[in-house]
Amino acid sequence: MTEIPEHLLKRSKARRAAMGLPGGEGGETAEAGDAPAAVEQAVAATPAARAATPAPAAPPPPPPPLPPYVQAAQRRRRIPYWAMPIVALLPVWAFLYLGAVSPPPPSDDLAQGEELYSRCSSCHGASGAGGIGAQLNQGEVLKTFKDPKDLMMWLRLGAAGGARPDGSYGDPDRPGGAHNIKTLPAVMPAFDLSGDDLADVTRYVRETLSGEAEPDAAVDYPTLAEEAIAEADAGELPSSDVAGESGSANANSNADARQDAEGEGG
Repeated sequence: MTEIPEHLLKRSKARRAAMGLPGGEGGETAEAGDAPAAVEQAVAATPAARAATPAPAAPPPPPPPLPPYVQAAQRRRRIPYWAMPIVALLPVWAFLYLGAVSPPPPSDDLAQGEELYSRCSSCHGASGAGGIGAQLNQGEVLKTFKDPKDLMMWLRLGAAGGARPDGSYGDPDRPGGAHNIKTLPAVMPAFDLSGDDLADVTRYVRETLSGEAEPDAAVDYPTLAEEAIAEADAGELPSSDVAGESGSANANSNADARQDAEGEGG
C-alpha cells in the first residue's frame, strides 16, 4: 500500500477545516485510508455549495415610454397659487357678464301694450308687417312718427281726424315721402284709450314692433299720453309743427270727423 505524503495530508486537513468538515485541524485525526475519500467528498461538495448559492437576480426591464399626451401634460406649466382665487371667481364673473349683456325681460308696460295691440293685429299683422293696415315693423313707425306724441295723437284721432286735407299724415319729410290714407285699403279707426293704455301700446309699437334701438329713458310716456289726448281733443293734428297753416285751418273740421271716427272705432 502506498503511503500518502505528509504535505498532502496537511493540505487536506486545512481544506476540511476551512469547509467545517470533521477531520480538519483541531478536530479528529482522520485515518490515512480515509484521506482520499475525504478529499473526494470535499471536492464533490464544492460544486454543490457553489450551486446552492443563488445567482444574482437580473435587473428589471425599463418601464415603457409614456404616451405623448401624458408627456405633454407633465411638461405643461401648472397654474400658480396666486392665480387660484382668480380662477375661482371666473364663474361669478361669467354670471355677471351674461346678466349685463342679456336683453332685459319685457316690462309690465310692454306686456300690457302687446295685449292692447292684439286689437290692431288683424289689420297690421301680428308682427307689424302690414296688410290691410300700414306696415309698422322694420322702423316704419319711427320714420313716420319721430315724436311718440304724434303716434299717440294718430291713435287717438284715427285716419279721419288725424290726416291732413290732402290725406297725408305723419312726418312729411320722411324717406319716401309722407304716407297717405288714400293708399290704404282700410280706414284707420280712432281708439278711445286711457292715458296709461295709450302709453303702453305706443311703447310696444315703437320698441317691440318697429325696433327702436335706444328708447329715450327720459320720456315720461303716461304724461306724454295725457298731453296727446288733450291736444287731439282740442282739434290739433299730429306733427302740427310741420303741418303748416293748412293743418291749423282744418283743425276744427277734423275734430268733428274725429268724433265720428271715435264712435266707429270705440
